[in-house]
Amino acid sequence: MYFGAKDLCVYYDKKLALEHASFEIEKGKTTAIVGINGSGKSTILRAMGRLLKYKGDIFYDEKPLSALTNLEIAQKIALLPQSALAPSDISVYELVSMGRFPHQKRLQQGLSKVDRQVIEQVMRETDIWEMRDERVAELSGGQRQRVFITMILAQDSDIILLDEPTTYLDLVHQLDILSLLKAFVDKFGKTVVYVIHDLNHAARFADNLILVKDGKIVDTGTVEQLFTTEQLRNCFGLEVTLGCDTYTKSLMITGVKNA
Repeated sequence: MYFGAKDLCVYYDKKLALEHASFEIEKGKTTAIVGINGSGKSTILRAMGRLLKYKGDIFYDEKPLSALTNLEIAQKIALLPQSALAPSDISVYELVSMGRFPHQKRLQQGLSKVDRQVIEQVMRETDIWEMRDERVAELSGGQRQRVFITMILAQDSDIILLDEPTTYLDLVHQLDILSLLKAFVDKFGKTVVYVIHDLNHAARFADNLILVKDGKIVDTGTVEQLFTTEQLRNCFGLEVTLGCDTYTKSLMITGVKNA
């Protein structure tokens, strides 16, 4: 198993929030975790990022995460939580540079030459190099989210976990962020996993889906396998009609009502 979980359980105050979840994340692909509010989507992601205590096992490259040091995990798995915060006076460059922390040697003073090279390369790839001296607090919501994602990309980990990366963004910036993540998957072979509410965005930008309902995984598979009227009814309680996006030809919901 490249990355995934076996018999994963999470409790909130002794209440079972995620029940015996087993799944595998495909390397070099984008996986979207979808389900209604309170279904357990973010619980899965936060457990994978070790923000929550869990029972069961999470694996990376056939090894349980418990066999790796914190530094080794940080070099392999990057996590951007929902509504990430930054100090009010921090610059764009300073925030992005924080992504290099797992790669810095013990007692290292400041950024190394390699750190600076990686930071500049990633900032140019995400088109924020020209705003490197601006204060993060003064940016728009879409710009700020792009900067936080650039920080995660600067970590240069194999796996990138994002909890609702498009929340509170308008449609323009939602498409911008999801396109950016997809580009890094395609160009650099990164593995991206995110929680997302918009089902049409999931169908358009993800390769694979994890369907979650009532703290359990309903099914896992490709978008083509799972983005069906039957599965969407089962998982969301919705009657939908499906069609194709005019521009991308990807599957999309064209009509919806409560089942």
